[in-house]
Amino acid sequence: MALFDPNSLFHAYVFGSALWYTTRALCRIYDPEMVIGWFRPPAQRNLAANDLEIYNIRTDAWGLLTIALMLVVISGAVPLPFVSSSSSETKTQQQGSGIQPYAKAAILADVFHHVMTGLGAWQHYVKDSHYNTSMAVGVWGCGGLALLGLVTLVAPPGVSGLGSETERRKGVKIT
Repeated sequence: MALFDPNSLFHAYVFGSALWYTTRALCRIYDPEMVIGWFRPPAQRNLAANDLEIYNIRTDAWGLLTIALMLVVISGAVPLPFVSSSSSETKTQQQGSGIQPYAKAAILADVFHHVMTGLGAWQHYVKDSHYNTSMAVGVWGCGGLALLGLVTLVAPPGVSGLGSETERRKGVKIT
């Protein structure tokens, strides 16, 4: 993917978010006790994790992986070979549009998730009694991805990579 590829902003957001969710999920699957420690105030770090906390963290992991997969599939960032139409006219229309019809809605829903998760991390980040490095990573990671998602949604089609192929090529001069 070239630096000035018309699709780069769209794909950067979708794959960046999917990587963010996958990284968070793998931490929760591999070592839920470590993640439980991230969410506890420093004064409570010596407490042992209980079964309910471990269950909640692992369930959160599968939810994060589900969000990542849904974003990639519903946005149309990766064309699925097994999704096909019987009509060649429909295939031509889908190829000409450049994206799946739900890409903007999927990105908007994902931006909402980043904002809400970032606000949750912010509540820990600003309190001296709850601050830890993972909350700083959460605030800045979610905030950055939310901003990138909003820019992707409001940028012209030639920059964002959203829209039909003719819309994306309008602002791009090919020499």
